Amino acid sequence: MDTMEHFLKVELQNQDAYTEMVQFIASLYIRSGEFEGEEYVIRKLDHINFIVVRECNGVDGEREISQPVVISRQALISKINKHVLNQGIALINVCV
Repeated sequence: MDTMEHFLKVELQNQDAYTEMVQFIASLYIRSGEFEGEEYVIRKLDHINFIVVRECNGVDGEREISQPVVISRQALISKINKHVLNQGIALINVCV
């Protein structure tokens, strides 16, 4: 399973998680920042570019980052919407 598939499976399990995530990604009022999920962090670099990365604490207590994915806003929302449709979660209307 690749990083994006695992991200979608872990982070998008219900309507609330989906709604909060998509509102963060689509918001033009948030220029940069982070959205922290269960295992993944979405870093908003600007209105168009995002990094999706899995963060966890290693055995020694240090933060470990694995396989970051750089993706555009439109591609990220498209992947998220496709996944939640298959899960039976209702889509929300956002401008992309």
